[in-house]
Amino acid sequence: MITVIFKECNGFSQKEYDCMMDGLQLHQVECTCGKKGCLIRYGHYRRSVKINSAMVWLSIQRVFCTECGVSHALIPSILVPYSQIPLSDQQQILDCAEKGQSLEPVMENNLLIDENNVKYIIRQFKRHWKQRLLSAALAIMDDLTQPCLSIYSRQFMQIHRTRNKLCTCTNTA
Repeated sequence: MITVIFKECNGFSQKEYDCMMDGLQLHQVECTCGKKGCLIRYGHYRRSVKINSAMVWLSIQRVFCTECGVSHALIPSILVPYSQIPLSDQQQILDCAEKGQSLEPVMENNLLIDENNVKYIIRQFKRHWKQRLLSAALAIMDDLTQPCLSIYSRQFMQIHRTRNKLCTCTNTA
């Protein structure tokens, strides 16, 4: 998996994702094996994301490394791998929970997030990420993509231990 830095905006759609992929200089992207210039486009897979009270379906680009033979998904940094809830919503949920504030405003901003989603996010944070953030002196509302990928090789709130590499190439359209 390769996480591509993407500046958050009010919405996210297939069009924005495609623009990001069109502007990505694939020959500059480093594979998890450490090699550059060896990734080729290798198809897509569909995934859904709960953004702004709408279920958005994305066709996620896959790439294949001709050196190590591993395929990767190119995931925008505003998403958490294996989760339908965007990173910013997860951070808001955790920030409110840690401060003892009501979670209603977060759920009202994204009507597709329910109490079960909130409980799951809080439980996974406590199990997998709370101590990591404390040990790295990071706060929930910090920009966590770069530090978490460089320290733990995972996007913040990524639970599965799939290899994940940050794409430092930010030359997007």
